[in-house]
Amino acid sequence: MRKALLLLILLSGIAECKSIDWIITDFPPYYMINDADEGTGRDELIIDLFHQYLPAYENNKVYFPASRAIRALSDKRNTFCMLSLYKTPQRQKFIRFSENYTTIGLSPTIATTTTTLQALGLKDTAKIQLKPFIEENKLVLGVVMQRSYGRVLDQAITSIPKSQVVIRPGQDALESLTYMLKKGRVDAVIGYPSEHFYLHKQTNTKEVVQLILEDVDPIVHGYVGCTDNDLGREIIKEIDSVASTVVNSQEFKTVMQKWLPSYLEIKLSRLMKHKEAG
Repeated sequence: MRKALLLLILLSGIAECKSIDWIITDFPPYYMINDADEGTGRDELIIDLFHQYLPAYENNKVYFPASRAIRALSDKRNTFCMLSLYKTPQRQKFIRFSENYTTIGLSPTIATTTTTLQALGLKDTAKIQLKPFIEENKLVLGVVMQRSYGRVLDQAITSIPKSQVVIRPGQDALESLTYMLKKGRVDAVIGYPSEHFYLHKQTNTKEVVQLILEDVDPIVHGYVGCTDNDLGREIIKEIDSVASTVVNSQEFKTVMQKWLPSYLEIKLSRLMKHKEAG
């Protein structure tokens, strides 16, 4: 009788053990896969923070190449989740998104060289609109394959002549585009401020600056997206139940500013405080 009871308890424990399989990819500084800072990427730390409030779920991180991440989320035979995604109409067809945002950061910027700026007669404080900046100045824009920058910027990129856009696949796509920028093979690269800053710091790049895009709001929100099946929808409900607590914590604010240069860290901090006040 005791053995049967013990077996029943063990089986019950196994049945109640749930996990969230988070897709991680090689996108520093959001995910740190292969360097001294492994495990300290911004989004990895936010995933860990969410699990402090989701004790019933095991935190399981699964690596996918960036080019396969969205495809994996759409396959209903498995259930995966990913942090910090844009909600787009196309993605909402096969991904269930959280109602509440789960990351907040500065909107994409354009990295370009000081040489290009000088040739265009612009200062490094210039604010630009993406499409006219590229088209009218006859520049070539570098873009990471299968990456969304939000509806407005995605549409702008699509509308630029293909001859003026270089799309790079692979896990080191942004790093490759940054190298091409330094060599003059592209004139501008779109990315997020923390990504640009991390790569420029890693490669000791001093001749590249970031320009703010007027096309979009200064801050951007990311959402958790899970496979749109029964388990994925259940996980999203749990995420939404704790999201407000997580994003209002001091730990969250600290992580959001972790991989920004000091002047952008101050800017994001001000914008977050303004959002709270609003």
